[in-house]
Amino acid sequence: MVSVDSATFQPITNEPTDDECCLRFLLIDSPIRGYVLYSDEGGYTFLGPGLPSSWVQPEVWVWRVTCPDGALVRDGLELTANHVETIPYGSFVKVTRKTVNSMGLSRLRVEAVLQNRDKDEDEKTQEDEHTSEEWDGQASSPFRLSLMSSDDCELSSTGPSSEFLNPNGDRTIVGWVSECLNPLSGQRGPVVQPVSFPVPMHYRVTLAEGAVIRSDVELSSGQIGHAPVGSVLTIVGRAFSEHPTDQCVERLRLAGGGGWISVRLNRPPPLDQVVVELVGVDGSFDPNDPGAYHLKEQAEVARQNNSSGPPNSLASRATARLMRTMSSAEISSINDGDDSVFNDQEPVVGVMPTLFRSSVGGGAAAGAPPGREHETCLICLTEERNATIVHGGTGHIACCLGCARILKARGDNCPVCRLPIDTVIQQFWA
Repeated sequence: MVSVDSATFQPITNEPTDDECCLRFLLIDSPIRGYVLYSDEGGYTFLGPGLPSSWVQPEVWVWRVTCPDGALVRDGLELTANHVETIPYGSFVKVTRKTVNSMGLSRLRVEAVLQNRDKDEDEKTQEDEHTSEEWDGQASSPFRLSLMSSDDCELSSTGPSSEFLNPNGDRTIVGWVSECLNPLSGQRGPVVQPVSFPVPMHYRVTLAEGAVIRSDVELSSGQIGHAPVGSVLTIVGRAFSEHPTDQCVERLRLAGGGGWISVRLNRPPPLDQVVVELVGVDGSFDPNDPGAYHLKEQAEVARQNNSSGPPNSLASRATARLMRTMSSAEISSINDGDDSVFNDQEPVVGVMPTLFRSSVGGGAAAGAPPGREHETCLICLTEERNATIVHGGTGHIACCLGCARILKARGDNCPVCRLPIDTVIQQFWA
């Protein structure tokens, strides 16, 4: 690890102080020997410890604090609950649950390890020397990533119930943080965000009943397939559903736009069995050419879907266009969920692997009808309108789900007709 003054770009020989602005560089040997930026002046780290598999375990979901003011941990769902700790900007946390509170705000249950600050100076000096010689991948903030569960910790007899003592003397903070800033405060933006999949990963279905594949992240979207036990699926992303609001469901996104599956069964503990297990990295992924990989996965999904459809179907024509695109020398990179390659004539929806195809077809699409794709929420003016404000036998599609929930929680009327809001639902265009 090499520290460089951010103003002069000269190496700092002594250990920099907390108020000294410096850049930290890490010497790497592979794939090319050289230095890479580890952290900036604010201490925000750009590298994390461990192999890619340690970031994508089904039982552990790693998020990161992206709000410069940090993440306030409280011991309850509501914002009036006691403040436990503030996790600094750039720290990694484990998220174990998402719930919508009575104010309509998304709240996340997190675990974060706080390093023991009561060690004597000799121990601290020895640790600093060890860190400088053998970097262990931990961030410079007092919070660090740990795969230890609160079940492995002893409850502190002196601290609050949301604080645990690890065997090594570090504290594990367990509590609730907001996923986004409270818009009622006049601020917007994420507080914590999930760490993206570093590379596509293979998961094996372990549940005897298999895994249901749906067209969208929500459980109310249409079932488009079924993966029997033992099936190996390629996963490229992870997200929470918005429903049920008392315990949102962790979902995994299949490569090539092949749909979504759940990490766990949507049942109360201990019946919430894990549906899949991690197998390993998809060896066919080339980090130097990610676009070609994702195009290939989309083409495979389209091909498998086309194999059980009529020869002149929309999926068949889409597959042909996609293969022509793949043969082009202009491929650079592409988002795995991007369907722009299909848009030269007409959109293609509902592609899925034939191997897991079920008799239940269709599925609810999340997009708005033609001509209304760019209409944004009347409240925040940024998100798409994906919620219906219901009043009596009618409703208005005027807001995003987050803003609609807040309006309902505050007791506000519908922003369009001023009628009292009976309920708020998330909507899908079929």
